Amino acid sequence: MNIDEQVALLMQGAEYGDEELKKAMANGLRQRLIEAQKEGRRLRVYCGYDPRTSDLHLGHTITMRKLRQFQDLGHEVTFLIGTGTSMVGDPSDKDKLRAVLSKEETEHNARTYAEQAYHILDREKTRIRFNHEWLLDLKLADLIKLASAFTIQQFIQRENFKLRWEKG
Repeated sequence: MNIDEQVALLMQGAEYGDEELKKAMANGLRQRLIEAQKEGRRLRVYCGYDPRTSDLHLGHTITMRKLRQFQDLGHEVTFLIGTGTSMVGDPSDKDKLRAVLSKEETEHNARTYAEQAYHILDREKTRIRFNHEWLLDLKLADLIKLASAFTIQQFIQRENFKLRWEKG
């Protein structure tokens, strides 16, 4: 399959909301595919999933099917499971923090996610990663340094943080 055909396939089924954004995304993907082909390497793509429950749901399959398309085109896919963020109550786009899951709950859910993912993704071509592998090793100094890259104004621009900030 040539690069334009790959771009068409990979862009298919996604909603961009704006024709200019769609063109920019297609051009960016095309450039990455061209560079990878010239360098004789595969693209590396990932999608992250928070193990809030023990089962994946229909909504997860949308991005998983897109990952499978990348696999079928020969690219490297990482199925990223948010084990670290689930253990600290990562904020959602709701008006409150998600409940903190125990380590045991998170590990159980992560195992079931990985097994369920293989119903769509090719087991031999899928790399499973868990974000606790690097997040839980961060020290306070690392977090402060990371946070210093952002301003309060940048956080407030996200509607969910703004609502929480206003509620106190």
